[in-house]
Amino acid sequence: MEKKSLGINFIFNVLKTLMGVVFPLITFPYAARVLGSESLGKIDYAQTNVTYFTLIAVFGISGYAVREGARIRDDKEKISKFAGEILAVNLVTVSVAYGLFFLALLIPKFAPYRGLMLIFSTTIILTAVGLEWLYNIYEDYKYITIRSFIFQVISMVLLFTCVKDEGDYVIYALILICSSVGSNIMNLMRSRKYIKLRVVFNSNFFKHLKPMFMIFIMNIAASIYLVMDRSMLGFITGSDKEVGLYAAAIKITTIITSLMNTVRVVMTPRVSFSVQSDEKQAEKLNYIAVKLVSMLSVPCAIGLFFLSERVLVFFAGNEYRESALSLQILLMDVVFAAINGVVINQIFISYRKDKSASAAVIIGAVVNLILNSITIPLYGKEGAAFSTLISEIAIFTFACVVGRDIFKVGRVVKQIVQSIFACIPMVLIFFALEYIKAHNLIIIFGTIILGALTYFLVLFVMKNELVRDGYLYVKNEYRKRRANRA
Repeated sequence: MEKKSLGINFIFNVLKTLMGVVFPLITFPYAARVLGSESLGKIDYAQTNVTYFTLIAVFGISGYAVREGARIRDDKEKISKFAGEILAVNLVTVSVAYGLFFLALLIPKFAPYRGLMLIFSTTIILTAVGLEWLYNIYEDYKYITIRSFIFQVISMVLLFTCVKDEGDYVIYALILICSSVGSNIMNLMRSRKYIKLRVVFNSNFFKHLKPMFMIFIMNIAASIYLVMDRSMLGFITGSDKEVGLYAAAIKITTIITSLMNTVRVVMTPRVSFSVQSDEKQAEKLNYIAVKLVSMLSVPCAIGLFFLSERVLVFFAGNEYRESALSLQILLMDVVFAAINGVVINQIFISYRKDKSASAAVIIGAVVNLILNSITIPLYGKEGAAFSTLISEIAIFTFACVVGRDIFKVGRVVKQIVQSIFACIPMVLIFFALEYIKAHNLIIIFGTIILGALTYFLVLFVMKNELVRDGYLYVKNEYRKRRANRA
Protein backbone atom coordinates (compact mmCIF):
# COMPACT_ATOMS: atom_id res chain seq x y z
CA MET A 1 0.00 0.00 0.00
CA GLU A 2 1.27 3.49 -0.82
CA LYS A 3 2.54 5.24 2.30
CA LYS A 4 0.54 8.39 2.88
CA SER A 5 2.18 11.62 3.97
CA LEU A 6 1.89 12.44 7.65
CA GLY A 7 1.69 16.08 6.64
CA ILE A 8 -1.29 15.46 4.33
CA ASN A 9 -2.93 13.25 6.96
CA PHE A 10 -2.46 16.00 9.53
CA ILE A 11 -3.95 18.62 7.20
CA PHE A 12 -7.07 16.52 6.58
CA ASN A 13 -7.42 15.79 10.27
CA VAL A 14 -6.99 19.47 11.09
CA LEU A 15 -9.69 20.28 8.53
CA LYS A 16 -11.96 17.66 10.08
CA THR A 17 -11.23 18.98 13.56
CA LEU A 18 -11.73 22.57 12.44
CA MET A 19 -15.15 21.54 11.18
CA GLY A 20 -15.72 20.08 14.63
CA VAL A 21 -14.83 23.54 15.95
CA VAL A 22 -16.58 25.73 13.39
CA PHE A 23 -19.89 23.85 13.26
CA PRO A 24 -20.40 23.86 17.07
CA LEU A 25 -19.47 27.56 17.06
CA ILE A 26 -22.36 28.06 14.66
CA THR A 27 -24.89 25.54 15.98
CA PHE A 28 -24.36 25.41 19.75
CA PRO A 29 -24.95 29.15 20.36
CA TYR A 30 -28.23 28.85 18.48
CA ALA A 31 -29.30 25.70 20.35
CA ALA A 32 -28.22 27.11 23.74
CA ARG A 33 -30.25 30.28 23.24
CA VAL A 34 -33.35 28.65 21.70
CA LEU A 35 -33.56 25.65 24.04
CA GLY A 36 -32.27 27.28 27.24
CA SER A 37 -30.06 25.72 29.90
CA GLU A 38 -32.80 23.43 31.31
CA SER A 39 -33.66 21.69 28.01
CA LEU A 40 -29.98 21.58 27.11
CA GLY A 41 -29.32 19.94 30.46
CA LYS A 42 -31.91 17.21 29.78
CA ILE A 43 -30.26 16.38 26.47
CA ASP A 44 -26.75 16.39 27.89
CA TYR A 45 -27.77 14.22 30.86
CA ALA A 46 -29.50 11.63 28.64
CA GLN A 47 -26.64 11.57 26.14
CA THR A 48 -24.09 11.22 28.93
CA ASN A 49 -25.89 8.21 30.45
CA VAL A 50 -26.01 6.42 27.09
CA THR A 51 -22.26 6.94 26.70
CA TYR A 52 -21.53 4.17 29.21
CA PHE A 53 -23.41 1.58 27.15
CA THR A 54 -21.73 2.79 23.97
CA LEU A 55 -18.40 2.18 25.69
CA ILE A 56 -19.46 -1.40 26.43
CA ALA A 57 -20.32 -1.83 22.75
CA VAL A 58 -16.96 -0.38 21.68
CA PHE A 59 -15.14 -2.60 24.24
CA GLY A 60 -11.69 -1.24 23.40
CA ILE A 61 -12.14 -2.48 19.84
CA SER A 62 -11.11 0.69 18.03
CA GLY A 63 -7.72 1.15 19.72
CA TYR A 64 -6.90 -2.55 19.46
CA ALA A 65 -8.04 -2.81 15.82
CA VAL A 66 -5.97 0.20 14.71
CA ARG A 67 -2.88 -1.06 16.52
CA GLU A 68 -3.04 -4.63 15.21
CA GLY A 69 -4.62 -3.89 11.84
CA ALA A 70 -1.95 -1.33 10.93
CA ARG A 71 0.63 -4.13 11.05
CA ILE A 72 -1.11 -6.28 8.39
CA ARG A 73 -2.91 -3.66 6.30
CA ASP A 74 -0.87 -4.48 3.17
CA ASP A 75 -2.25 -8.05 3.05
CA LYS A 76 -5.90 -7.87 1.96
CA GLU A 77 -6.66 -11.47 2.86
CA LYS A 78 -5.25 -11.15 6.37
CA ILE A 79 -6.87 -7.77 7.03
CA SER A 80 -10.23 -9.06 5.75
CA LYS A 81 -10.09 -12.04 8.09
CA PHE A 82 -8.99 -9.81 10.96
CA ALA A 83 -11.79 -7.30 10.28
CA GLY A 84 -14.35 -10.11 10.19
CA GLU A 85 -13.15 -11.37 13.57
CA ILE A 86 -13.32 -7.86 15.02
CA LEU A 87 -16.83 -7.39 13.66
CA ALA A 88 -17.90 -10.66 15.29
CA VAL A 89 -16.60 -9.48 18.66
CA ASN A 90 -18.31 -6.13 18.17
CA LEU A 91 -21.71 -7.71 17.47
CA VAL A 92 -21.48 -9.65 20.74
CA THR A 93 -20.48 -6.56 22.74
CA VAL A 94 -23.33 -4.57 21.15
CA SER A 95 -25.81 -7.26 22.24
CA VAL A 96 -24.50 -7.12 25.80
CA ALA A 97 -24.64 -3.31 25.78
CA TYR A 98 -28.27 -3.27 24.67
CA GLY A 99 -29.24 -5.84 27.29
CA LEU A 100 -27.76 -3.70 30.06
CA PHE A 101 -29.19 -0.52 28.54
CA PHE A 102 -32.80 -1.77 28.65
CA LEU A 103 -32.30 -2.89 32.25
CA ALA A 104 -31.03 0.60 33.10
CA LEU A 105 -34.16 2.18 31.65
CA LEU A 106 -36.10 0.56 34.52
CA ILE A 107 -34.29 2.81 37.05
CA PRO A 108 -36.90 5.33 38.30
CA LYS A 109 -34.40 8.23 38.18
CA PHE A 110 -34.16 7.78 34.41
CA ALA A 111 -37.93 7.84 33.83
CA PRO A 112 -38.07 11.49 32.60
CA TYR A 113 -35.19 10.81 30.19
CA ARG A 114 -36.19 7.44 28.69
CA GLY A 115 -37.32 8.86 25.35
CA LEU A 116 -34.11 10.84 24.88
CA MET A 117 -31.98 7.89 25.99
CA LEU A 118 -33.68 5.63 23.42
CA ILE A 119 -32.88 8.15 20.70
CA PHE A 120 -29.21 8.33 21.68
CA SER A 121 -29.04 4.53 22.04
CA THR A 122 -28.85 4.23 18.24
CA THR A 123 -25.16 5.05 18.66
CA ILE A 124 -24.70 1.65 20.33
CA ILE A 125 -25.40 -0.38 17.18
CA LEU A 126 -23.66 2.20 14.97
CA THR A 127 -20.36 1.49 16.70
CA ALA A 128 -20.44 -2.01 15.23
CA VAL A 129 -21.51 -1.27 11.66
CA GLY A 130 -19.51 1.97 11.35
CA LEU A 131 -16.04 0.36 11.15
CA GLU A 132 -14.42 3.75 11.74
CA TRP A 133 -11.23 2.01 12.86
CA LEU A 134 -10.80 0.55 9.35
CA TYR A 135 -10.40 4.01 7.84
CA ASN A 136 -7.90 4.96 10.55
CA ILE A 137 -5.87 1.82 9.77
CA TYR A 138 -5.61 2.89 6.12
CA GLU A 139 -5.18 6.56 7.07
CA ASP A 140 -8.05 7.47 4.75
CA TYR A 141 -8.51 10.88 6.31
CA LYS A 142 -9.56 12.54 3.05
CA TYR A 143 -12.69 10.40 2.93
CA ILE A 144 -13.36 10.87 6.65
CA THR A 145 -13.07 14.64 6.29
CA ILE A 146 -15.36 14.95 3.26
CA ARG A 147 -17.93 12.58 4.77
CA SER A 148 -17.97 14.46 8.05
CA PHE A 149 -18.40 17.77 6.26
CA ILE A 150 -21.41 16.56 4.29
CA PHE A 151 -23.30 15.23 7.29
CA GLN A 152 -22.42 18.18 9.51
CA VAL A 153 -23.87 20.53 6.90
CA ILE A 154 -27.05 18.41 6.77
CA SER A 155 -27.31 18.49 10.57
CA MET A 156 -26.80 22.26 10.65
CA VAL A 157 -29.53 22.86 8.07
CA LEU A 158 -31.93 20.64 10.00
CA LEU A 159 -31.15 22.49 13.24
CA PHE A 160 -31.92 25.94 11.85
CA THR A 161 -35.07 24.79 10.08
CA CYS A 162 -36.58 22.45 12.67
CA VAL A 163 -35.59 23.73 16.15
CA LYS A 164 -37.55 26.86 17.00
CA ASP A 165 -38.29 26.85 20.76
CA GLU A 166 -37.62 25.08 24.09
CA GLY A 167 -40.11 22.31 23.30
CA ASP A 168 -38.07 21.15 20.30
CA TYR A 169 -35.34 19.49 22.39
CA VAL A 170 -36.38 16.00 21.18
CA ILE A 171 -35.96 17.15 17.58
CA TYR A 172 -32.55 18.54 18.55
CA ALA A 173 -31.59 15.14 19.99
CA LEU A 174 -32.55 13.46 16.70
CA ILE A 175 -30.48 15.98 14.76
CA LEU A 176 -27.47 15.33 17.01
CA ILE A 177 -27.37 11.67 15.94
CA CYS A 178 -28.10 12.44 12.26
CA SER A 179 -24.43 12.88 11.39
CA SER A 180 -23.46 9.68 13.21
CA VAL A 181 -26.16 7.63 11.49
CA GLY A 182 -25.25 8.83 8.00
CA SER A 183 -21.51 8.55 8.53
CA ASN A 184 -21.63 5.00 9.84
CA ILE A 185 -23.94 3.76 7.10
CA MET A 186 -21.62 5.27 4.48
CA ASN A 187 -18.62 3.66 6.21
CA LEU A 188 -20.26 0.25 5.97
CA MET A 189 -21.06 0.65 2.29
CA ARG A 190 -17.54 1.81 1.44
CA SER A 191 -15.67 -0.78 3.52
CA ARG A 192 -15.46 -3.18 0.53
CA LYS A 193 -12.73 -0.96 -0.88
CA TYR A 194 -10.39 -2.37 1.75
CA ILE A 195 -11.84 -5.69 2.93
CA LYS A 196 -14.17 -8.54 2.02
CA LEU A 197 -16.92 -7.74 4.47
CA ARG A 198 -18.02 -10.74 6.50
CA VAL A 199 -18.50 -11.82 10.10
CA VAL A 200 -15.93 -14.39 11.22
CA PHE A 201 -16.48 -16.42 14.40
CA ASN A 202 -13.43 -18.62 15.08
CA SER A 203 -10.91 -19.54 17.77
CA ASN A 204 -9.36 -16.07 17.59
CA PHE A 205 -12.48 -14.63 19.21
CA PHE A 206 -11.08 -15.11 22.72
CA LYS A 207 -7.55 -14.26 21.59
CA HIS A 208 -8.75 -10.76 20.72
CA LEU A 209 -10.78 -10.37 23.90
CA LYS A 210 -7.91 -10.17 26.39
CA PRO A 211 -6.04 -7.15 24.92
CA MET A 212 -9.40 -5.53 24.08
CA PHE A 213 -10.48 -5.97 27.68
CA MET A 214 -7.44 -4.04 28.95
CA ILE A 215 -8.22 -1.14 26.59
CA PHE A 216 -11.91 -1.42 27.55
CA ILE A 217 -11.05 -1.08 31.25
CA MET A 218 -9.03 2.00 30.35
CA ASN A 219 -11.90 3.47 28.32
CA ILE A 220 -14.45 2.79 31.06
CA ALA A 221 -12.17 4.35 33.64
CA ALA A 222 -11.56 7.33 31.33
CA SER A 223 -15.30 7.83 30.93
CA ILE A 224 -15.67 8.15 34.68
CA TYR A 225 -13.63 11.33 34.78
CA LEU A 226 -14.70 12.55 31.31
CA VAL A 227 -18.43 11.85 31.60
CA MET A 228 -19.19 10.90 35.17
CA ASP A 229 -18.99 14.52 36.30
CA ARG A 230 -22.17 15.35 34.34
CA SER A 231 -23.92 12.14 35.39
CA MET A 232 -23.17 12.75 39.05
CA LEU A 233 -23.94 16.45 38.75
CA GLY A 234 -27.41 15.68 37.42
CA PHE A 235 -27.99 12.76 39.79
CA ILE A 236 -26.85 14.60 42.95
CA THR A 237 -28.25 18.07 42.28
CA GLY A 238 -31.34 16.93 40.39
CA SER A 239 -31.03 20.15 38.39
CA ASP A 240 -31.20 20.07 34.59
CA LYS A 241 -30.21 23.74 34.58
CA GLU A 242 -26.99 23.04 36.50
CA VAL A 243 -26.09 20.32 33.99
CA GLY A 244 -26.95 22.64 31.11
CA LEU A 245 -24.73 25.42 32.44
CA TYR A 246 -21.88 22.98 32.98
CA ALA A 247 -22.43 21.55 29.48
CA ALA A 248 -21.63 24.95 27.95
CA ALA A 249 -18.24 25.04 29.73
CA ILE A 250 -17.54 21.43 28.74
CA LYS A 251 -18.43 22.20 25.11
CA ILE A 252 -15.76 24.88 24.88
CA THR A 253 -13.00 22.73 26.39
CA THR A 254 -14.08 19.77 24.24
CA ILE A 255 -13.49 21.85 21.12
CA ILE A 256 -9.90 22.46 22.27
CA THR A 257 -9.21 18.83 23.21
CA SER A 258 -10.65 17.68 19.87
CA LEU A 259 -8.06 19.78 18.12
CA MET A 260 -5.33 18.26 20.29
CA ASN A 261 -6.60 14.74 19.57
CA THR A 262 -6.00 15.36 15.86
CA VAL A 263 -2.27 14.91 16.45
CA ARG A 264 -2.78 11.56 18.16
CA VAL A 265 -5.30 10.25 15.62
CA VAL A 266 -2.92 10.99 12.75
CA MET A 267 0.20 9.57 14.36
CA THR A 268 -1.05 6.46 16.19
CA PRO A 269 -1.35 4.20 13.09
CA ARG A 270 2.09 5.32 11.87
CA VAL A 271 3.67 4.83 15.31
CA SER A 272 2.12 1.35 15.60
CA PHE A 273 3.51 0.51 12.16
CA SER A 274 6.97 1.94 13.04
CA VAL A 275 7.35 0.26 16.44
CA GLN A 276 8.00 -3.12 14.86
CA SER A 277 10.39 -1.89 12.13
CA ASP A 278 11.94 1.42 13.21
CA GLU A 279 11.71 2.05 16.94
CA LYS A 280 13.77 5.25 16.76
CA GLN A 281 11.31 6.70 14.26
CA ALA A 282 8.42 5.71 16.52
CA GLU A 283 10.11 7.41 19.49
CA LYS A 284 10.71 10.54 17.43
CA LEU A 285 7.06 10.70 16.34
CA ASN A 286 5.89 10.24 19.93
CA TYR A 287 7.89 13.21 21.22
CA ILE A 288 6.83 15.36 18.27
CA ALA A 289 3.21 14.58 19.17
CA VAL A 290 3.64 15.45 22.88
CA LYS A 291 5.51 18.68 22.08
CA LEU A 292 2.96 19.67 19.45
CA VAL A 293 -0.07 19.24 21.73
CA SER A 294 1.81 21.14 24.44
CA MET A 295 2.57 23.98 22.04
CA LEU A 296 -1.07 24.21 20.94
CA SER A 297 -2.87 23.58 24.24
CA VAL A 298 -0.96 26.04 26.46
CA PRO A 299 -1.99 29.24 24.58
CA CYS A 300 -5.57 27.96 24.19
CA ALA A 301 -5.82 27.37 27.93
CA ILE A 302 -4.20 30.65 29.00
CA GLY A 303 -5.97 32.82 26.44
CA LEU A 304 -9.44 31.44 27.11
CA PHE A 305 -8.84 31.56 30.87
CA PHE A 306 -8.83 35.35 30.68
CA LEU A 307 -11.60 35.45 28.07
CA SER A 308 -13.81 32.85 29.82
CA GLU A 309 -16.79 35.01 30.79
CA ARG A 310 -16.80 36.96 27.53
CA VAL A 311 -16.54 33.78 25.45
CA LEU A 312 -19.41 32.12 27.34
CA VAL A 313 -21.69 35.12 26.77
CA PHE A 314 -20.73 35.25 23.09
CA PHE A 315 -20.89 31.49 22.66
CA ALA A 316 -24.05 30.61 24.57
CA GLY A 317 -25.69 33.80 25.90
CA ASN A 318 -25.93 35.78 29.15
CA GLU A 319 -27.65 32.89 30.93
CA TYR A 320 -24.41 30.90 30.81
CA ARG A 321 -22.27 33.60 32.44
CA GLU A 322 -22.59 31.57 35.65
CA SER A 323 -20.34 28.90 34.13
CA ALA A 324 -17.26 31.16 33.93
CA LEU A 325 -15.50 29.75 37.01
CA SER A 326 -16.21 26.16 35.90
CA LEU A 327 -14.73 26.95 32.51
CA GLN A 328 -11.59 28.51 34.03
CA ILE A 329 -11.00 25.41 36.15
CA LEU A 330 -11.54 23.10 33.16
CA LEU A 331 -9.15 25.18 31.04
CA MET A 332 -6.36 24.47 33.52
CA ASP A 333 -7.13 20.81 32.83
CA VAL A 334 -6.74 21.14 29.04
CA VAL A 335 -2.93 20.93 28.93
CA PHE A 336 -2.79 17.84 31.16
CA ALA A 337 -5.62 16.20 29.17
CA ALA A 338 -3.84 16.87 25.85
CA ILE A 339 -0.53 15.38 27.01
CA ASN A 340 -2.27 12.45 28.72
CA GLY A 341 -4.13 11.71 25.50
CA VAL A 342 -0.89 11.19 23.62
CA VAL A 343 1.00 9.40 26.39
CA ILE A 344 -1.81 6.99 27.30
CA ASN A 345 -3.59 6.43 23.99
CA GLN A 346 -0.64 6.68 21.63
CA ILE A 347 2.63 5.87 23.39
CA PHE A 348 1.43 3.30 25.92
CA ILE A 349 -0.98 1.55 23.53
CA SER A 350 1.50 1.51 20.61
CA TYR A 351 4.12 -0.12 22.83
CA ARG A 352 1.49 -2.57 24.11
CA LYS A 353 1.69 -1.28 27.66
CA ASP A 354 -2.05 -1.80 28.00
CA LYS A 355 -1.87 -2.62 31.71
CA SER A 356 0.00 0.58 32.51
CA ALA A 357 -2.44 2.61 30.41
CA SER A 358 -5.40 1.02 32.16
CA ALA A 359 -3.86 1.51 35.61
CA ALA A 360 -3.22 5.20 34.89
CA VAL A 361 -6.78 5.85 33.84
CA ILE A 362 -8.24 3.77 36.69
CA ILE A 363 -6.33 5.92 39.15
CA GLY A 364 -7.81 9.03 37.52
CA ALA A 365 -11.28 7.48 37.63
CA VAL A 366 -11.06 6.58 41.32
CA VAL A 367 -9.77 10.04 42.22
CA ASN A 368 -12.56 11.63 40.18
CA LEU A 369 -15.30 9.46 41.64
CA ILE A 370 -14.21 10.14 45.23
CA LEU A 371 -13.76 13.87 44.70
CA ASN A 372 -17.06 14.22 42.82
CA SER A 373 -18.96 12.65 45.70
CA ILE A 374 -17.41 15.26 48.01
CA THR A 375 -17.23 18.41 45.88
CA ILE A 376 -20.48 18.28 43.87
CA PRO A 377 -22.79 18.38 46.94
CA LEU A 378 -20.77 21.36 48.23
CA TYR A 379 -19.90 23.33 45.09
CA GLY A 380 -22.03 21.93 42.24
CA LYS A 381 -20.59 22.39 38.76
CA GLU A 382 -17.42 24.07 40.07
CA GLY A 383 -16.81 21.01 42.26
CA ALA A 384 -17.21 18.73 39.23
CA ALA A 385 -14.71 20.83 37.25
CA PHE A 386 -12.18 20.77 40.10
CA SER A 387 -12.46 16.98 40.39
CA THR A 388 -11.77 16.61 36.66
CA LEU A 389 -8.64 18.77 36.92
CA ILE A 390 -7.19 16.80 39.85
CA SER A 391 -7.95 13.51 38.06
CA GLU A 392 -5.94 14.52 34.99
CA ILE A 393 -3.04 15.63 37.19
CA ALA A 394 -3.13 12.24 38.94
CA ILE A 395 -3.03 10.42 35.60
CA PHE A 396 -0.17 12.59 34.33
CA THR A 397 1.88 11.95 37.47
CA PHE A 398 1.34 8.19 37.36
CA ALA A 399 2.09 7.99 33.62
CA CYS A 400 5.36 9.89 34.04
CA VAL A 401 6.49 7.48 36.77
CA VAL A 402 5.48 4.09 35.30
CA GLY A 403 6.21 5.06 31.70
CA ARG A 404 9.60 6.62 32.29
CA ASP A 405 11.31 3.97 30.14
CA ILE A 406 9.36 5.06 27.04
CA PHE A 407 8.33 8.61 27.97
CA LYS A 408 10.70 11.06 29.66
CA VAL A 409 8.78 14.17 30.67
CA GLY A 410 12.04 16.13 30.89
CA ARG A 411 12.23 16.13 27.09
CA VAL A 412 9.05 18.21 26.81
CA VAL A 413 9.52 20.58 29.76
CA LYS A 414 11.43 23.06 27.57
CA GLN A 415 8.50 23.22 25.13
CA ILE A 416 5.98 23.84 27.93
CA VAL A 417 8.14 26.60 29.51
CA GLN A 418 8.64 28.27 26.13
CA SER A 419 4.90 28.11 25.44
CA ILE A 420 4.00 29.69 28.78
CA PHE A 421 6.55 32.48 28.26
CA ALA A 422 5.32 33.10 24.69
CA CYS A 423 1.78 33.69 26.04
CA ILE A 424 2.82 36.85 27.93
CA PRO A 425 2.21 39.20 24.96
CA MET A 426 -1.25 37.66 24.47
CA VAL A 427 -2.17 38.36 28.10
CA LEU A 428 -0.88 41.94 27.76
CA ILE A 429 -2.99 42.41 24.64
CA PHE A 430 -6.07 41.24 26.55
CA PHE A 431 -5.50 43.71 29.40
CA ALA A 432 -4.72 46.51 26.94
CA LEU A 433 -8.02 45.97 25.10
CA GLU A 434 -9.87 45.81 28.42
CA TYR A 435 -8.18 49.01 29.60
CA ILE A 436 -9.40 50.98 26.57
CA LYS A 437 -12.87 49.43 27.10
CA ALA A 438 -13.02 47.90 23.62
CA HIS A 439 -16.15 46.13 22.40
CA ASN A 440 -16.59 42.54 23.65
CA LEU A 441 -16.03 41.06 20.17
CA ILE A 442 -12.92 43.16 19.63
CA ILE A 443 -11.50 41.93 22.95
CA ILE A 444 -12.24 38.29 22.09
CA PHE A 445 -11.00 38.23 18.50
CA GLY A 446 -8.24 40.78 19.10
CA THR A 447 -6.81 38.68 21.91
CA ILE A 448 -7.10 35.45 19.88
CA ILE A 449 -5.76 36.73 16.55
CA LEU A 450 -3.06 39.12 17.79
CA GLY A 451 -2.25 36.72 20.63
CA ALA A 452 -1.69 33.84 18.18
CA LEU A 453 0.56 35.97 15.94
CA THR A 454 2.71 37.20 18.83
CA TYR A 455 2.79 33.71 20.35
CA PHE A 456 4.35 32.07 17.29
CA LEU A 457 6.59 35.09 16.70
CA VAL A 458 8.03 34.78 20.21
CA LEU A 459 8.53 31.03 19.75
CA PHE A 460 10.31 31.72 16.45
CA VAL A 461 12.61 34.25 18.13
CA MET A 462 13.26 31.71 20.89
CA LYS A 463 14.27 29.22 18.16
CA ASN A 464 11.57 26.76 19.15
CA GLU A 465 12.27 23.41 17.49
CA LEU A 466 8.76 22.79 16.15
CA VAL A 467 8.24 26.32 14.83
CA ARG A 468 11.71 26.34 13.26
CA ASP A 469 11.16 22.97 11.55
CA GLY A 470 7.73 24.08 10.37
CA TYR A 471 9.16 27.29 8.95
CA LEU A 472 11.97 25.45 7.14
CA TYR A 473 9.51 22.91 5.72
CA VAL A 474 7.24 25.63 4.32
CA LYS A 475 10.26 27.55 3.00
CA ASN A 476 11.68 24.48 1.22
CA GLU A 477 8.30 23.55 -0.26
CA TYR A 478 7.90 27.09 -1.57
CA ARG A 479 11.35 26.97 -3.18
CA LYS A 480 10.62 23.60 -4.80
CA ARG A 481 7.36 24.83 -6.32
CA ARG A 482 8.97 28.03 -7.47
CA ALA A 483 11.80 26.05 -9.10
CA ASN A 484 9.30 23.75 -10.84
CA ARG A 485 7.47 26.72 -12.31
CA ALA A 486 10.68 28.24 -13.62
